[in-house]
Amino acid sequence: MWRACDWLLVISLCYCLIQTVATPPPSPPAPPLSAPLNTLWFPISSITNISTSYETQALVFALAGLANSHPLGPAVLLDTGGLDLDFPGSDAAWKHHLDNVSRAAFFTLASPSLCDLVVKLGASGVFDGLTLYAADGFSVYPALTLAGLVRALPVTPAIVAQHSCFQSLEVTRDLRDMGWSSKLTATQWAVAALLPNCSRTLLFNADHYPNAVPSQAALTLMSVDMAVASRAFVMDLSVLWVCDPINCGDPPHRNATPDETRLYVDVVSSLDDGVAVMGWGDPEHAFTNVTSAAGGIVLCTFSAPNLAFWKRLGEHTGETPIQLPQHDTGHRLASGPTTYLVLETNEGDTPRILTSQFTSAWLSAHRGSVAVSWAIDPLLATMFPALWNYYATSTTANDTFVTGVDGAGYVFVHSLGEHTRSYETRAGRLLASKIGSAVVDVGVADARWPAVTEPELETYVRNTKAGGRAPAAILNACGSDYGQPVNFWLSDGTPVFNSLCHGPPSDPDRHYLYYYRGFLNTTDPAADLASRVTWAATHRRPLSNEPMFLLLFGGLGLYGGDDDFFLFIQRMHQHLNSSFVIIGAEEAARLARELHTRRTGLNTAVDHSHTP
Repeated sequence: MWRACDWLLVISLCYCLIQTVATPPPSPPAPPLSAPLNTLWFPISSITNISTSYETQALVFALAGLANSHPLGPAVLLDTGGLDLDFPGSDAAWKHHLDNVSRAAFFTLASPSLCDLVVKLGASGVFDGLTLYAADGFSVYPALTLAGLVRALPVTPAIVAQHSCFQSLEVTRDLRDMGWSSKLTATQWAVAALLPNCSRTLLFNADHYPNAVPSQAALTLMSVDMAVASRAFVMDLSVLWVCDPINCGDPPHRNATPDETRLYVDVVSSLDDGVAVMGWGDPEHAFTNVTSAAGGIVLCTFSAPNLAFWKRLGEHTGETPIQLPQHDTGHRLASGPTTYLVLETNEGDTPRILTSQFTSAWLSAHRGSVAVSWAIDPLLATMFPALWNYYATSTTANDTFVTGVDGAGYVFVHSLGEHTRSYETRAGRLLASKIGSAVVDVGVADARWPAVTEPELETYVRNTKAGGRAPAAILNACGSDYGQPVNFWLSDGTPVFNSLCHGPPSDPDRHYLYYYRGFLNTTDPAADLASRVTWAATHRRPLSNEPMFLLLFGGLGLYGGDDDFFLFIQRMHQHLNSSFVIIGAEEAARLARELHTRRTGLNTAVDHSHTP
């Protein structure tokens, strides 16, 4: 699936020139608290070489994870600024919001530096000594795992020598003389010695190896605070069984890593079914394929700061997830060839879309001017209820939602194998909880990984129903490239909307209406998108005299940095006539079921729920 986790940093480099973030709407109400969470606001830009020293980043993010998992010390909210490529102003916007609703009481250090941070948190008992390791490129990962297990700060001899505050602290673990000859032997030791004591539901992969996309490799460590706070196993394994032109390029710019892949499978499959793998792995499609087959799920968290803070804030407030509003503006099903446009946002499976306020789009003063279907995975509600509830309580009537991707964490449905039923029944339980949307995006498509097939969709509906509830509608990526109509219905009447990856034969890429934002004519992108919509409505309409549903996926672009999404869509819509109507996901599901009833006489406008 072409998505932000596959793209280079180049688009974000223009951020400061083209980012348009209007005044945010009023903050939503917060649940009552006995007291705001005492929180240290710390700008990591105050730390020398933070942007260039991987080991210093490991230390700072581990320290934040330890602070946010220690009930007696202060919480820590890091201002990651420019390191957050999705929205550099995100952390400051969260601080402003949490201040306004008295969720956190912030304080700062008089002269913020690494030693000031260490001294302040050390006085609260946040950590217990040091783990000393060699800066060899691989010992950092066992050291980070130990940080979560024994609460010792991971440091190199150079960090200790450069900062006097470490020289009086006890070294409780020394990994320099372990005799590791490579990353593989270090990880094998950690699997034997540390993994049995780690979380069985969460893993972290650092994506910091030659096969990684450099921009992502530099930023994946930003979310290791959550791994440390959760006692998760931290590794850096390149997952690529074999090389081919799709995964490695032609000529190859990657190399196959079968030994690391085999070890990765051993780690994932040894833990609980559905173990969440945070961090990231490149190439994406090989990583997600192997993770799915081993029984895990992928949670892309590069450039997703402060997850441990959000976990702690939810624990502090005692919050449980609030049900997302199910807005339906009440359109009646048209009798003629109306084209209903469904605007689905991208990265709905990732915590980073929530931490970045949907790459800043949620903060636009123009939000609510057009119907948008925000993709968001209800699994994240169970992990970060305080973060989830912000969105649930701040919607407009035009904010609707999609459960994405796959319903219970990012997987390849093709690759689940023996884990298919367990995964899909978990998705059904999440749907039955009704905290998220009943419209589910199952789509992952690429030249190597085709769209989910119709038989697989039928199985998905049966299994989710057995788990508690089947989808009201299914969104599938690029099924139209694999013989599926743009709109069709499963045997029980569940509507399926396919995104359109290819347009006319002259279309040179797979981004016609799928991750389209970066592939439009730069002179007048709104007019270009309108022309694509018009072409699709003319050439892909299932029946010429009937309404159709056209899915436009990926409008937030990549890594933020585009102009205001809502104003862009308004400009696009001005090029279309009145037969093109923008609606939300829940409304699309209702109208599609009504269309099926009109066609067949069978009433499928029911809640697909079931008590196992």
